[in-house]
Amino acid sequence: MAKKYQIEIPESAFEQTDFSSDDELSLSVNHKQINIRPVRVIDQLPRINMWWYMIPALILTAVFLVFFSMQNVGTIPINGDDYSIANGALILGLTSGVVTFVTAFIVTKIRATGPSKDFYWRSLPTIAIACGLIIAFSFSAMFWLFGQLFTDARFDIYTATAFILVILAMVNYIMINLAMTLSSSVITNLLTIMIIGGMLFSMLTNSSRDWWRHNFSFLGTAKNSTSLQFNVTLIFTGLLMVALIDYLFVNLQRRYRGKNIQILRWLLYMLSACIAAIGLFPNDPQFHVLHDRIAMWLVYIMLILIVAIRWILPEVTKQFLRISYTIGALMGIEYIIFKLTDYLSLTAFELLEFALAFSWLLLLLQNIENLAQFGQNLFVIKLKPVEEVEK
Repeated sequence: MAKKYQIEIPESAFEQTDFSSDDELSLSVNHKQINIRPVRVIDQLPRINMWWYMIPALILTAVFLVFFSMQNVGTIPINGDDYSIANGALILGLTSGVVTFVTAFIVTKIRATGPSKDFYWRSLPTIAIACGLIIAFSFSAMFWLFGQLFTDARFDIYTATAFILVILAMVNYIMINLAMTLSSSVITNLLTIMIIGGMLFSMLTNSSRDWWRHNFSFLGTAKNSTSLQFNVTLIFTGLLMVALIDYLFVNLQRRYRGKNIQILRWLLYMLSACIAAIGLFPNDPQFHVLHDRIAMWLVYIMLILIVAIRWILPEVTKQFLRISYTIGALMGIEYIIFKLTDYLSLTAFELLEFALAFSWLLLLLQNIENLAQFGQNLFVIKLKPVEEVEK
């Protein structure tokens, strides 16, 4: 014999959905959690009208066509020229992508029809610029690869215009979809992509192939041709962390209150400020002392967080504590090895410390995200056995 159960959902919870009493819903079990959603998958996706992303794409594609027609060029190269498909796609894609993201964010926030309603207005410039940086990094990498695969390839103006139209429409759609599905996990992914992508981009494209013989901070100095990209990446990584912390703690404080939560919040704000300040004050001679001190403050805050996490993070698990103390111990051991022996170079030490610290920070943000998610929409339901049926 198998039992059937009836779920009683509070009216306050039901009102936050788009369901009606006649809708057919599906139930799934994932990681010991029950999820109820519409049967049709398409009903769960954001509804984006084609003209929302096609109209900006068509307008900017017309700008591209008119501009290159005025230059009287016969063919347009993929890459490597001021007048190339790569530069046109980068400038127009960056402009179109950021504008469509900002417009979609503002509309959904004013109408309170999407998750953007839970973000502060002050977070919008940071998130928009971070998206723009990711678009710039992605386009630079993509067209560099195309340039390697299709050396000296050139296209007539109409074929190039068709490429631009497809690229702009794709970017606009992605950015509108991003604005309509924005969440803490999306911001965390943007944060990860931006800092990892920005650093890799600086490593691969800098003018000095022996940068690693100096130190990790060399990538941000004036001696490196891509120092601007590296420093801007750090600055907006810090600002993006502030936007993420704002969003998480707005929801977290609906359930958890007290001075411990505030201590955690301000320690994370200080950590974000240190990351941004390292990019703002690179390791050039005029900022060398300040840069080193900020880097040490960053280490101290990380150690304080790891030691105090037992008391300032609500409902902290033993597993996370073990991971935290293990990472803290590894960072300490690496520091001792670096100071007392010649086994680790300065660059190797900094990269290992960064990898450990950033991995732990992502785990911490994931834990806070889980607590904030449950604190935001937590309702008490009842399960009642209604009947018994034969299998």
